[in-house]
Amino acid sequence: MFKLKKIGVLSLGYAAAIFSFIASIVQTLLLLLQLNIPLLSQRIDPTVLALLTGKAMILIAILIPIIGLILGFLAGVIMAAIYNYIVVKLTGGLKIELEK
Repeated sequence: MFKLKKIGVLSLGYAAAIFSFIASIVQTLLLLLQLNIPLLSQRIDPTVLALLTGKAMILIAILIPIIGLILGFLAGVIMAAIYNYIVVKLTGGLKIELEK
């Protein structure tokens, strides 16, 4: 049994950024799919639909993954810092069982 006493702040930030980026790409694809299926797009306010023209859709498709990447990195860095400086002092660290 091993105890995880410290997490690399940047390494967790990078990993969380990648996970968040992939999730935001899937979310963007689902949003674009929803906007293009009439039955699903009926639930969206018509004024919002009117604003979502071709250029806005391209901007959305680019910005959502980038924002997801940035927020994922920030969340990972914050979580690692909280773990390293607060959680380890309160709990002694995570117990990890490794197998060879």
